[in-house]
Amino acid sequence: MAHLRFPKDPVHIMRTSIPLISTSVALLFLVAGCAKAQQGDVSKAAPGEDQVVTSDLDAATFKTEIEKGKAVLVDVRTPAEYASGHIAGSVNIDWTASDYEARFATLDPKKPVLLYCHSGGRSEQAKEYLEEKGFAVKHLTTGFMGWKKAGYAVEK
Repeated sequence: MAHLRFPKDPVHIMRTSIPLISTSVALLFLVAGCAKAQQGDVSKAAPGEDQVVTSDLDAATFKTEIEKGKAVLVDVRTPAEYASGHIAGSVNIDWTASDYEARFATLDPKKPVLLYCHSGGRSEQAKEYLEEKGFAVKHLTTGFMGWKKAGYAVEK
């Protein structure tokens, strides 16, 4: 029977172990991120209700939420993007602007917020920011591009 020989040199052990550990950690984060993306951001409904409420919406569900008329609709794209076309009734608060915190502070935290951007990335970040501030927030995961692709009205 052959005996395994392990290196006794600590430098050699570190050189061979660090890439393996780094790769394992990166793979773990990748798998966790994919699982969250597939699952969506799901939270329980108000106390006493059994239904599950998601804050990541497709275009049809987002449109239904707008039509309820209970939320503030916020476009977090740049003013130039907003001027080129936006969802009717939305206000523009540029997520990349230096004054975004002051602009969001003008919103009523008791009123739900519906967010969208070009393709869902900035609105996801803004959603997390507003949730930390105590807002009830939902966002359009496919962004304005998904809204237009679904054939919904655009205002200029």
